[in-house]
Amino acid sequence: MRTTVVRALAVVALVAVALGIGYAAARYTALFALRELEVSGGSPAVDAAVREAGGAFLGESLVALDREEVQQRIAALPSVRAVRLDRAFPHTLRVTVVPERPLAVVRNGQEAWLVSERGRVIRAAPEAAGARPLVWTASEPDLRPGASVESERVRLALRALRALPPRFPERILAARTDAAGITFVLADGTELRLGTPDQLVLKLAVAARILGEVTAAEQAELAYLDVSVPERAVGGSSLNSQLEG
Repeated sequence: MRTTVVRALAVVALVAVALGIGYAAARYTALFALRELEVSGGSPAVDAAVREAGGAFLGESLVALDREEVQQRIAALPSVRAVRLDRAFPHTLRVTVVPERPLAVVRNGQEAWLVSERGRVIRAAPEAAGARPLVWTASEPDLRPGASVESERVRLALRALRALPPRFPERILAARTDAAGITFVLADGTELRLGTPDQLVLKLAVAARILGEVTAAEQAELAYLDVSVPERAVGGSSLNSQLEG
């Protein structure tokens, strides 16, 4: 009986040693060295930035790879919102990214920054970013890629832009906030006055319906559309005129 127990313990010990040797070989040798990053989910530019950031880990063992460190390095990229990693043995790391979604251009003096829906600065805005709504600010002197806008007025403007329904009938040229509330400036110069930030979805739905139904001639005469009280939307032919039914 004792001999059987001794043999069993010996076998267990040998298996443990073999597993330890196997783990050490996988961890400290090139057996499972990371050789390829398979990136998906972003634009070609975002995926390229992810590959560059993840390139620092090439050659490391997939077994010993610090997933948290890799995720933190990639998630720190201004264009990346979230990241998921999957080991694909023997030599590949699959990286799936959720990119930041550009929403507006925040301009501060001579500087212009492309900003995401979350208010995170993605990068300096090129001239082509004019297709995005413009938000002016004078209180964000230290904007840089990866930073988040802190101005409450800018964040309020971004909140209103996020509430825009799909296929809104007019392009938004700019968004501003002041004591009177939130105002969008449409591409033709018409002011869309939203007032306070409550009921934004309803207000924008009412505005979309009205703007989608007016004729080109009526649109040309419209200087502002006020939906601050969505049950009683009004418009006027002069920015200084009184509210008209």
